[in-house]
Amino acid sequence: MASSASSSETIISLKLLVDKSSNKVVFAEAGKEFVDFLFGLLQVPVGSIIGLLRDNDLAPGSGSLGRVHESIQNLDPSYLLPNLTKGSLLNPKSAFLSSTLTPPLLQKFVSPNPEIMPNPWRGGIVFPTTTGHVTSIPYENTTEKGYVRGVVTYMVMDDLTVKPMSTISSITLLNTLNIKDVSSVQEKKVEIDIKKGLELMQFSLYSTTVLTDVFLGHRE
Repeated sequence: MASSASSSETIISLKLLVDKSSNKVVFAEAGKEFVDFLFGLLQVPVGSIIGLLRDNDLAPGSGSLGRVHESIQNLDPSYLLPNLTKGSLLNPKSAFLSSTLTPPLLQKFVSPNPEIMPNPWRGGIVFPTTTGHVTSIPYENTTEKGYVRGVVTYMVMDDLTVKPMSTISSITLLNTLNIKDVSSVQEKKVEIDIKKGLELMQFSLYSTTVLTDVFLGHRE
């Protein structure tokens, strides 16, 4: 699916296949942009995700990690070790190495001063790691943002399971879900901006029907 971007906002298009009888998402047809966003969430520290959800008045799931985040906010700084600050715990650095490699909807998590230096030995880019070793990525692999190839259409399940899409896999899934009448399945096109992206983050913390919850309004 294509994505479009203005100077102020990135929009990702997504096509949902909805079972009308149950009013649930069967799966979504997604392009590289949406899959990059989902995979990129694993690169964002939990503290940053919870903080961002709170800043946008979204509950950080039904578990207890939100309470941990709140505890740090309320803790007197004198209880922290001298080399730590509340900010380092509440807003830790992300694992993104460069804004040129980061999915558009996750740009705000990029460190403003990533440690990147040229690698004269392999003609690529070297990224220092916490172990002291380096990882080299050839220049030809750094021209496209994100993680997956853009020439493939991906199937994203309601629980955010991702796999390459094919006609056989689609038919198999419909049979598995016991959907025998194809006419009961309809397409629904949706758009994902930063607000919807945050809602996807929120529901992914406790729901296994994330696409249904966010786009069809099944809220607890």
